[in-house]
Order: sequence, then structure tokens, then C-alpha cells
Amino acid sequence: MEPGERGKGTSRLLMSTCAIALCLCASVPAHAQAPTAQAGNLIYAGALPGKIVVMDEATMQVLDEIKLETGLPRRLVLSVDKKKLYVYTVKENGVEVVDLATRKVINHFFLSEGNRRLWVQGFAPDPQDRFIYITFTAREKQLDRFTIEKPKFGVVDLAQKKIVKTVDFPKDMDNVFNLFASYRVSPDGKFLFVFRDSVYIYDTQDFKQVDKIELSKPMLPWMETLRVGPSSDPHDEPGIVTALFNATDPVVHREIFGIARVDLTKRTFDFTPVGPSVYAGMYGLRLTPDRKTGYTVTLFGGEGNMRAELWAFDMDTRKLVRRSEFPAPISFDFALSGDGKQIYIHGSTARIDVYDTATLELKKTIELNTDLTTDLVIVPAGSAASVPARGQ
Repeated sequence: MEPGERGKGTSRLLMSTCAIALCLCASVPAHAQAPTAQAGNLIYAGALPGKIVVMDEATMQVLDEIKLETGLPRRLVLSVDKKKLYVYTVKENGVEVVDLATRKVINHFFLSEGNRRLWVQGFAPDPQDRFIYITFTAREKQLDRFTIEKPKFGVVDLAQKKIVKTVDFPKDMDNVFNLFASYRVSPDGKFLFVFRDSVYIYDTQDFKQVDKIELSKPMLPWMETLRVGPSSDPHDEPGIVTALFNATDPVVHREIFGIARVDLTKRTFDFTPVGPSVYAGMYGLRLTPDRKTGYTVTLFGGEGNMRAELWAFDMDTRKLVRRSEFPAPISFDFALSGDGKQIYIHGSTARIDVYDTATLELKKTIELNTDLTTDLVIVPAGSAASVPARGQ
């Protein structure tokens, strides 16, 4: 679930649901050239009041703190080269860029100005680190009312520190609820993928739709979007999105969930059904370094009667192989450790619960000397971000 508070977590759960035709089923390529786990991974966790806490994953000791210039971090997105961290903050839609080698903010600015405030949903940096592609609505406070603008695509130029281009949503998608989607940029930076009731592909120069991966129409209005998360899984193959989606059987209209794989370069899509849909919600999929096992969190029940389970999938067969119920906080997010051996449950509290992936049981709890955490990113060893803390 994407980076927080109860409402945001619920939105993510709803946004993870979509109908997909079973005819998209295809074979899955072998796990070739998967990275190996290494020691020295670092954890970057957003925290109150406006900072990023840097931790040594092996010892869970705080190595450093990065003070942000624009407020509380809501999202942390690792650049493709793993040398920078893009941060989206809550106050007036702040954007910051952190150089992970020096752990310093090298760029920061606000997207909102004066009485005009933006509501940003989509947030996808391009692989060349020149632009950030967003979708947003703007609201301007007048003397006697608020003026709400139509949803738009926006291109944020990092050098100019501002939105340099806006394009209106297509007319059939100009509802504010259509902002709830996920966005990825192709490896060459030429195409923007919008994951919704179908996968829409836009040219990043003029935002004209150039392709569409057709999915079946959802049965219920709230099932119109799918969610894959704002940042790439560091263990996924480059240019690939591996995620959990829901599907509708075209014959008996039975809702099931499955594992899908989207190739951002070839524009291909495959889907393997796994089991009945989880209506209360399902978090995103996280892969181990060898990409042979995937983990997620599922929710069952309703308000006041919610329970959570950790699920493990064999990615070769795409089958559910282990599951275990755990006492989840009211609002939380989850991440997988750099070596794939631990699951982190975090958010809404100043602690991280660590679960063993072999047993899916609680291993330990890490108390943080900070307020609650927001988003969390794990940076693999060997990257620019894995250098020792300053002064060490």
C-alpha cells in the first residue's frame, strides 16, 4: 500500500482493484540475471516533523538524519540509477531531490503558489532525471468560494523548479477520481504508462495516447483502478512492473486475483490467475533478490473487524505457498528487506515490526527515536547511497 493515515491506506486498497480479462494469461520468463543479496543495505525512512532517517539495515542503528526543506515527506521514490531520492512532501506540494552519496538536499521547491493549491496523485520521475510527471487538480481560494480546475497531466522541470507543461485529461477520464492510478515512465523516457481500468500509454512530448493494453470492464464503479505503487521494486527487473491485480472471469464473472507482469519497453502484458479476490484489500507485491518469492499483505473483514495476513508466493509457479495472520496496526505499510529475509511493517507508529519470511512470525520490534514514519525505501549495497554515514 502506498505512503500513513487511515484514509490514505484505504484508498490504496481500493485502488489496487481492477478487472482484467483472463485471456491475457501467458508464460513467465525465467528469473535470469537476478541480483544477489548483499550486506550493507540502508533504510531511508520518512519521518516527522520533516526529515529522512537513515538506518543500517543489518544493525537497525540510525546512521544519519536528512533534514528536508519543504516539510513532512509523503513519498520517497528511488531514482533508476539509485543515486538520488525523490521526495514529495505534504506542505504546499514540495518536491525535493536528495543526493544519496552526500545525504544532502540538492534541489527543492514548491508546486503550489499563493492561493492556488495542487492535489497531486501521480508522481513518476523519468529515468534521465530531468523531469517528474504528475497528475493533479488545482483549487484556488477566492473571496467567497473555491475554484476547482479539471484534472491535468503535468511535467515538472527539475532544473527550472516548476511545472513547465500541462495537458488536460482526456474527456472520458477528466473525473477527479481518475487521478487514482499509478504511473511509470519507460526506460527511454519517451512514454508514460498510466495503470487504470486499462493500461494507457502516452507520448511524454505531447501526451497523445499511442497505445492501450485493453483490460475487461470492471463490474463495480469502485473497481475502476489498479495500483502498483509509486516507486519501483528494487528487485524487479529493469523496465518491468510485477504486481498483483484482480480479474473477472468473462464466463461466470467470478472475481479472482493474479500476478501480472508489464514490460515497459515491449509494451506487453501477461497475467496468471492465483485465487479468489480479496475484497477488503491487498497490498503491493515485493520480490526477493532472486525474484523467486514474492510477498504481500492482505486485509479481511470491515471496520472494527479487520484482520491482516502475510502471504508468500512462489514466483516460478505463481502459487500462494504460505500465509499467516498477524496483529496489524490501524494504518500501516510494508516493505521487504534487502536480502529478502525480513518483512517490515511500519507507518502510523514510531516503530518497525520485523517478521521472518521463513516463518512469517514476528522476529523483533525496532523502536525509533522519532515520530511516526511515512514512506520507507531500502537501497541495495554497492550503490552510491550505501556509503558510511558522514563523520564515520
